[in-house]
Amino acid sequence: MAARTDDNIIRLGRSSRLVVAYKTQGREECGMESQFFEKVQQHEVQISGGSCEVPILYREVFAAGATFVAPTLALKGLLPTSNLVPAELWPGKGLLSFMAFDYRDSSIGPYRELAMAVAVRYRPRFNAPFVPALRMSVSLSFEIFIWQLPLSSDLGLRAGIDIWGFPKFLADIEFSQDDKTVSCALAEEGRPILSLEINKNAAKMKTYFDFVIYSEKDGELLMTRVDGVSSSLGRSFRPG
Repeated sequence: MAARTDDNIIRLGRSSRLVVAYKTQGREECGMESQFFEKVQQHEVQISGGSCEVPILYREVFAAGATFVAPTLALKGLLPTSNLVPAELWPGKGLLSFMAFDYRDSSIGPYRELAMAVAVRYRPRFNAPFVPALRMSVSLSFEIFIWQLPLSSDLGLRAGIDIWGFPKFLADIEFSQDDKTVSCALAEEGRPILSLEINKNAAKMKTYFDFVIYSEKDGELLMTRVDGVSSSLGRSFRPG
């Protein structure tokens, strides 16, 4: 999988162009992915305690995730502004996603990350249930607000907070798998926080995807646009 991210502040209209690029499921690239990386140019930005080159390049990534139905009212309590509203699967029920990443080869070194995110819409004229959530799932075109983003890299921590305002904290993230499932365990200073077990699906889909990530930095709402391509994606709409 390869992706590009454009970062800008929605409410103030001030923008800066930052890119993240990554590829999942091993080192073997399809033509679309190799062409994507050829067009990416890195430049240096200052962060706490040093600097970081962006786009950050993720050359080999293993990723697994799951989405759960949750009460809309509870999800609203996680959002920083009323301009963001939970995308509802049906009235009163929204979506909370957990996505675990094992960045095995990146331009800031190998590390792991676990994203906890709410599926949202930004200032929708109408917030009808079901259709927006279904569109996101089927088309792989998402809008999400990052609620928590623990990770195992100090450099990734500083870059994520200083550039995007992501709610990151250092944590231990361990992966394990067998023939049928992939598991991810999250802990902080030896204290277990959560564990995630996901049924394996055949990762054979070659597809483009796009999504918008919202975060908050210094009281301002940030919007990060991501466009990408995957040569080996697996997914299931079945519960469990």
